[in-house]
This record gives sequence, structure tokens and C-alpha cells, in this order.
Amino acid sequence: MQKTIPALFRRIYDTPACVAIIPSFAVIIDYALTFFLAGNTGMILQWEASPLVRFAVAHNSMAIYLLAIVVFYYVAAYAVLHILRPTAYYRYGVGLVLLVSLTHVLGGLSWQFKTAGYSNSIVALSFLSIIIAICLFGYTIFRQVHSST
Repeated sequence: MQKTIPALFRRIYDTPACVAIIPSFAVIIDYALTFFLAGNTGMILQWEASPLVRFAVAHNSMAIYLLAIVVFYYVAAYAVLHILRPTAYYRYGVGLVLLVSLTHVLGGLSWQFKTAGYSNSIVALSFLSIIIAICLFGYTIFRQVHSST
């Protein structure tokens, strides 16, 4: 039984389609927590950090927005991981997908804690994800340029 669990995780890790589901679930958890913990849409309109979510709530189109963002996250994560799969950078792609997913879940929980420090740490994680992605992209370009010369 002990070897089954690591083998299962290894199979999930090695399959971009499985890993790409994680951020989609994280977004669903984020917005479920947001609506459950915020209490009412007035709180969301006043305090939600995402302008897209505020717009969707104000125009009663949250279901459409949620479906679109879930599909976008899945397609984007799958595309990137599928491209990275045969390379040594795949593990970084998986790590980035997991970091973005964690950021979403923690963002949904911010309605429970409601402190500036916690909210700022979520923003910091978001920026960290962007910085990691840019650095990895830059490093990849740098290696391509120097390996061809």
C-alpha cells in the first residue's frame, strides 16, 4: 500500500492533464470560500481585490465568469505543461501551477482572517508567481541564445 500512494502521485505528476485540473479546482474553492465567508455580495463589491470578480458580481454574471476562468486556467496550465513535459523545466511548471493554485485557495480564506498582513502575503505570493514565470522564461531564452552561438 505504501508504494501505491507515491506511484499514484508520480502518475498524476507525470500527466499534464491531471496537474492542470488543480488550478481549476483551486479557483472553484477560492470563489466558493469568497461567497460563503463574505456573507453577502455587498461585501464582495466593496472588498474583493479582483476587479473582474467585482464586475461579474455587479452584473450578475458570476457563473459565466467562473466557468470562463476555470476553463482558462485548465487550458493555460495544460498547454504550458504539455510544452514543458519533454524538458527539464517541467518540474518548474508544475511548481508554478501549484503555487498559483495555493494562492487562490489562500485568497479565498482571506475572507476568514481579514487582516492586512494576510492579504498582503497573498499579493506577495501572486507577485512571486509572476516573478518566477518571468525569470524562468528569461533563463530559457538566455540558454537558447547561448547554446546556439
